[in-house]
Amino acid sequence: MDYPAEYFKAIEYIRSKVDQMLTLIGTLPLRPEELDDTTLIDLDPIGIVTESFGQVLAHLSDTNQQLDMAKREIRAIFDSMDAAVVVLNDDGSIDDCNRQAREWLFHNRDYADLIDQPLAAVCVCSDDVQSRMAAGQLDECEFEFDGRHLQVVASDIHDAQNNQVKKVFICFDITRQKNIESSLQLYAKVFANTADGIAITSSKARFLEVNDAFCRITGYSAEELLGNTPRLLESGRHDAEFFAAIQRSLDQCGHWQGEILDRAKDGRIIPLLQAVSAVRDAQGAISHYITIVTDITSLKETQTRLDFLAHHDPLTELPNRLLFTARLEHAIERAARDHDIFGLLFIDLDRFKTINDSLGHQFGDRLLIAVATRLRSLVRRADTIARLGGDEFVVLLERLHIPGEATTLANKIVQAMRQPFLLHDTELHIGCSIGITLYPEDGGDAVTLLKNADAAMYRVKDSGRDGYRKFSPDLSEAADEKLTLENALRLAVRNNGLTLHYQPIIDLQQQRIIAVEALARWPHAERGTVPPDQFIPLAEETKLILPLGEWVAGEAITQFTRWRTQGIAPDYISINASGMQLFHPGFADTLFELLREHQLEGRHLQVELTENVLMRDINSCRHVLDRLRDHGIRIAIDDFGTGYSSLAYLKQLPIDVLKIDRSFVRDIPGDANDCAIAEAIIGMAQNLGMDTVAEGVETTEQEHFLTHIGCSKVQGYYYAKPLTATDFATFHRRFSG
Repeated sequence: MDYPAEYFKAIEYIRSKVDQMLTLIGTLPLRPEELDDTTLIDLDPIGIVTESFGQVLAHLSDTNQQLDMAKREIRAIFDSMDAAVVVLNDDGSIDDCNRQAREWLFHNRDYADLIDQPLAAVCVCSDDVQSRMAAGQLDECEFEFDGRHLQVVASDIHDAQNNQVKKVFICFDITRQKNIESSLQLYAKVFANTADGIAITSSKARFLEVNDAFCRITGYSAEELLGNTPRLLESGRHDAEFFAAIQRSLDQCGHWQGEILDRAKDGRIIPLLQAVSAVRDAQGAISHYITIVTDITSLKETQTRLDFLAHHDPLTELPNRLLFTARLEHAIERAARDHDIFGLLFIDLDRFKTINDSLGHQFGDRLLIAVATRLRSLVRRADTIARLGGDEFVVLLERLHIPGEATTLANKIVQAMRQPFLLHDTELHIGCSIGITLYPEDGGDAVTLLKNADAAMYRVKDSGRDGYRKFSPDLSEAADEKLTLENALRLAVRNNGLTLHYQPIIDLQQQRIIAVEALARWPHAERGTVPPDQFIPLAEETKLILPLGEWVAGEAITQFTRWRTQGIAPDYISINASGMQLFHPGFADTLFELLREHQLEGRHLQVELTENVLMRDINSCRHVLDRLRDHGIRIAIDDFGTGYSSLAYLKQLPIDVLKIDRSFVRDIPGDANDCAIAEAIIGMAQNLGMDTVAEGVETTEQEHFLTHIGCSKVQGYYYAKPLTATDFATFHRRFSG
């Protein structure tokens, strides 16, 4: 068919218009709602393609709606990701970021405030992290800020020509993972370094893991243990029921704890404190066992030692009073059942106190150890030797065939103790006094047997020591008498039931009373006056000497003040002090306070001490006596010459007066030895710048001799007995008149 030329011109026109339309479409927005009718007419002026183009626009509209929905979905997913996502332009500015990024990295700033901002200007990370992120150097790294551990994964966005146009950083919060890792590392360190042994076993009880402490405790290496079962460590000290009980506890309770004896690789039995716990899987079945063991060898040794010390004397390692009493009661039960007899020997060392005070406690301790060793060599293995305290020992002789066996052993012990002890090249001589009781003759219980043996021992002491004596009923009466006297003394001290008497000290050259010695007296309502040599030792033994001595000092100083107001004015008043008083804290301060209270100078008071007291501890004595001397108080040595110690203390201690004991005065001038001793004491005192006072002067001849050899200060019955305060005032006026 031939077409006219106009037809072909029209086709070319339409084709050009279509090309124009397509070109225009490329420049228009994709949203069809923005295309109005005028635009469509311009695209298709002749209407040829309007209908087809309408179909295209309808399809394009549907596609855009789907794209919008996809973008919203992608944004929702983007913002709900549990990771921080940041998209950077090639200039380091922010192109996009999600909600998690705004929270973690930008402190919840608005989205609009972040877009196109340089990352370094808005990120709260460290400068190092910012610079590395901006430079794209965080491809795979971890960093920490704001308390979070973040892991960064970076990737590039390329265009169609494969050119990098953007950078995407995805930051994952690995804080929990890091904490878990840290905990695991800590657990690993604890597992490796704990002092307790730890073992992990399978449900079949095979070792899967052990730490170094477990290997050290058992002696096995990890290689030797892994794959084995705990039976490798069994000691044979536990029966099958023991292990069955452990398994029952694990099955029922999930754990077991207790002590167990295992055997180490070298064969040693090791006591362990063991705790086993069962580990269950998600289905509740036991998957593993965890065992923790503590080597309690040292603890067991300590417990054994403590138990030993609780029942033994730590110095001599002999049974102590507690263990001895238990064995004595057991012996009584057995003897009562079998109708046996047994003996009890109560031993007290003689002269031990003198050695202990003179040579020191270290010598005393070594002597006690030597005594214990010697006693062990004398008794049977079945017998018990115990140290009750101090220098007191006791021997329990069980199953005696005849009562005389007890006295035979006592005699052997006395003879053995008479032999010298050689300690550090020093030969020491002591002795012992022994009291003997027999069951059931001398008592049916432990308390009575010990009390009666003690009473028999003290009768030996009173009779001169160094011997033994069997208990008899009269000794029990003496012991009861002593207890009665002690109770009465306690009551007298508490109720001020004692009095002071005063004996004048005369200066023969001046013919005046220069001092007075205060002496305690005990007037008893039923016994009459109790002699000082009875109640003073008892007061020292029971420590009643402390309140008694304080009362004597207060009463004496008070009376001295009264006399001064009456015109009776000796130079000073003298009081006696025991060792217990001297070494008691506050002794000196009490005297100072009494002097201040009565407004007296220290020179008005003299303290009398015996040699044995001074020799207990010269350094401590010097400290106390120097304090007394600094306050002007005079120091006198009473009964001088009767002690066992060296005279070196005379130049070491601040002493003013030596009082010559009455035993050296009694037989002068008839006894040449006593005369020589008295003259030597006086001469030594003069050379040392000390005064002397002779005690016990009772005759004119004694007075003349003492005056002749240079001792003008005396006291004794020749002048006056100890007097009451009123009688002394009368005597003083008569003597001075």
